[in-house]
Amino acid sequence: MRKFIIIAALLMMTISINSCQKAEVTAVAGVIITPVENMYSRADDQADVVSQALLGTTVKILKSEKTTGRQVWYQVETPDTYQGWVSGRALRLYAPDEKPYAAEGQVMEITSLMAYIYAEPDVTKQKPLLFAPISSVLVLDKYEGRWGQVILPDNRRAHIQMGDGQVRQAPFQRPRLSPEQMVELARRFLGLPYFWGGTSPLGLDCSGYVQLIYRLSGVEILRDADIQFTSSGLLEVPKGQERTGDLVFFGRKSISHVGMMINEREFIHATTNQRPLVQVSNLYDEYWQSIYQGCRRPKD
Repeated sequence: MRKFIIIAALLMMTISINSCQKAEVTAVAGVIITPVENMYSRADDQADVVSQALLGTTVKILKSEKTTGRQVWYQVETPDTYQGWVSGRALRLYAPDEKPYAAEGQVMEITSLMAYIYAEPDVTKQKPLLFAPISSVLVLDKYEGRWGQVILPDNRRAHIQMGDGQVRQAPFQRPRLSPEQMVELARRFLGLPYFWGGTSPLGLDCSGYVQLIYRLSGVEILRDADIQFTSSGLLEVPKGQERTGDLVFFGRKSISHVGMMINEREFIHATTNQRPLVQVSNLYDEYWQSIYQGCRRPKD
């Protein structure tokens, strides 16, 4: 009888522990409060990084889970429909009927590769609170001269140098850049490190890089190279007719890599080939021709 009671108690403990693995989802959306947040394939920071979400990004909440260490994880979907798991510490969940962060009113779009944000309007008194990577959009409360006051996604007020961005009225659409302007923009990232799943200046993978360049150029495309090739609404370009601003795709059996043409022969890309960084390569080099799969171009 005593053995039965012990086994039953252990069984109840196991059930109790397992029941704690699932956390209640009380919100349908939230906003990223860290500068650059890894999105993992499962609720574990030792899992593979599938993408990243940047400061101020509103995400859909799909599921939640508690790990054995009681840390809460959320499966989220970013605006480009990409899904992954992020730590609960990286999110502020929206209250019911709360409007998405930076969805209206005066905002600041970050145009520097990275913009430091301070507790006071002074770069010398304290270290920065955090930074905002390029393409982030922050609520701008007020500004005068060199400094502006922003309201961060976690509702803190802080200060930013106005030279790090552009003032806009939300919602807004980024203007469509010319191919030459796209090249100028893309070259700003030369030498930045390759990072699988990366979408920021801290590190970029191939599809994250071209997606970022296209987004800043006024063209929205999806996240992965194979999806960009087949499902981003881009036009097919015959081989030999590649031109500046086009995306070129590579792979041996399937699409696994992408870059952007900067002239009729060269393309810029984030790659691990030879050097793991953003670099320029020649499309007509033997290696790239051997795995070349095709070219795509944005619609006019």
